[in-house]
Amino acid sequence: MIDQIRFFAGAARNLEGKSAGEYMKGMTSFIRREPVGVCGQVTPWNYPMMMAVWKWAPAIAAGNSVVLKPSDTTPASTVFMAEIMGEFLPDGVINVICGERETGKAVVEHATPAMVSITGSVRAGMEVAGSAAKQLKRVHLELGGKAPVVVFNDADLEAAAAGIAIAGFFNSGQDCTAATRVLVQEGVYEEMVKLLANQATNEIAVGMPNEDVLVGPVNNAAQFERVKGFLARVPSHARVVAGGSALDRAGYFIAPTVIADLRQQDEHIQSEIFGPVITIQKFKDEAEAIALSNGVEYGLASSVWTKDHGTAMRMAKAFDFGCVWINTHIPIVAEMPHGGFKRSGYGKDLSAYGFEDYTRIKHVMTNLNG
Repeated sequence: MIDQIRFFAGAARNLEGKSAGEYMKGMTSFIRREPVGVCGQVTPWNYPMMMAVWKWAPAIAAGNSVVLKPSDTTPASTVFMAEIMGEFLPDGVINVICGERETGKAVVEHATPAMVSITGSVRAGMEVAGSAAKQLKRVHLELGGKAPVVVFNDADLEAAAAGIAIAGFFNSGQDCTAATRVLVQEGVYEEMVKLLANQATNEIAVGMPNEDVLVGPVNNAAQFERVKGFLARVPSHARVVAGGSALDRAGYFIAPTVIADLRQQDEHIQSEIFGPVITIQKFKDEAEAIALSNGVEYGLASSVWTKDHGTAMRMAKAFDFGCVWINTHIPIVAEMPHGGFKRSGYGKDLSAYGFEDYTRIKHVMTNLNG
């Protein structure tokens, strides 16, 4: 988060615009990049402090003021951060308001914000987009995901299994880019199933968030019941090879789960579970891998695991997803954009592209003769 703040602090001093030019006799034109104004922002509960930084840092760096509403289940870290920022920023630059859904709705629908930005579910994003459209407000949406993780026969399977397990189970799978939809080529399918099952059963630590673990409890009771519902509805043609249930302990704990042999139409493939659940499908060739990968409504993140450079680059081109990783999954840096296609929303977080999303372009023409 500190690196991201520093990046946008630097971006504030490096605004870009087209060079001045004489496109009409006696006239010179140039471009101003200006702040939008007041930005209404809504953040989720899965990474409350980090998502707040992703929202306010580019907005404030671009010269805007912010009204930010954190999730009602995780407001404390955002409020604490705003208190610290209040010691350095002028009054009114960052404003945090807490509440439930109606509070977020008020932020979006109020006439003051010229732009609204939300990280959340597809349903929430569609509601925000519809509401903002009534006032023709600019909208920035980072919504759900269902990342395909494509493993070819020639991949380093041990490395792939370890990397996928970390990227799939980290933060209890509550990550819209999580590596939870694995597609494995038929030649190494059963071996990969065994490796991922072993990772879930023997390598992934589960415990309280203050312990040295990868998987803690899911965030809230509603999400706990949602994940359990998916586990209860595993189709008969699929195999649960690891986990598959809630843990018998206090708290919203789900055992790291791996489900093999799922089919493209299954809800576990088409819907974002948002829990520590990895699904596995089989594919024959590159064409089928592409079809299965892109055959969902989401378009946020993806990865391909192979030793063949040509295969990797063809997949990167074919993926209908805004982020593509090769032989890794989930590394994010401040300098590169993060955002999706289709129902994963539009607009970019991070990078110069994220900064520019919080600006507007103005053409200025001056008469050189008077």
